[in-house]
Amino acid sequence: MPTVELTLQRIGAWSGSIMILLYGASFSGVAQLFPPLSPAASADEIAAFFVDHELWIRFGVSGALLSAALALPFLATIVLRIRRAEGGWGMLSMTQLMAATVFVPALIFPQFFLGVAAYRPAERSAELTQALNDVFWLWFIGIVGTIIVQNITLAIAAFTDTAEPPTFPRWYGYLNLWVATLSLPGCVVVVFNDGPLAWNGVFAFYIPGLVLVVWLFATTAVMLRSITAEQAVSA
Repeated sequence: MPTVELTLQRIGAWSGSIMILLYGASFSGVAQLFPPLSPAASADEIAAFFVDHELWIRFGVSGALLSAALALPFLATIVLRIRRAEGGWGMLSMTQLMAATVFVPALIFPQFFLGVAAYRPAERSAELTQALNDVFWLWFIGIVGTIIVQNITLAIAAFTDTAEPPTFPRWYGYLNLWVATLSLPGCVVVVFNDGPLAWNGVFAFYIPGLVLVVWLFATTAVMLRSITAEQAVSA
């Protein structure tokens, strides 16, 4: 493979880790939305938070919207690495490609509801601000299906890798299966208003959030190692 292409893929591999650091800093630090607002909070409590943190939330949303775009080259690199493991375009790489097209909108579009909620919070009813906040959290946490599909395709790719040197180590396949399993509770946040399976619960938010971060860093490391090995063979 041409050196320029592998260099671009190396940049793409790094972009995922950079993205999650910037996105997390914007969302959790600047917007001050960590820990998450409780789904059991009253409309007046939610509205008061948005009024008090109006400007910070707007800046945080702006940072999140910009940094989320860094996931694009990261996901493209994942698709190309799977393609290499398959020996060409196949079911796994195409499925990963389609799932990746949902991943970035899942990071970006919920932020617009958050931005709207913080745009004129003092000029609307508390119930409307609460509804916008609900849409944000339910969408942001609940759309885990695409991530699970990405994890499963990566796991299968790791177990059936035909490339030489190998693209994915076997332990990475098992990691993806664990990430997929631990992410599953996120899909039931629309059912629960409180407890460990609500959008601020340990099983729906904290554990899936932690394993997603671990997965991003691990995927960056695995792809960088694979690219380095491929460059060494091509040299």
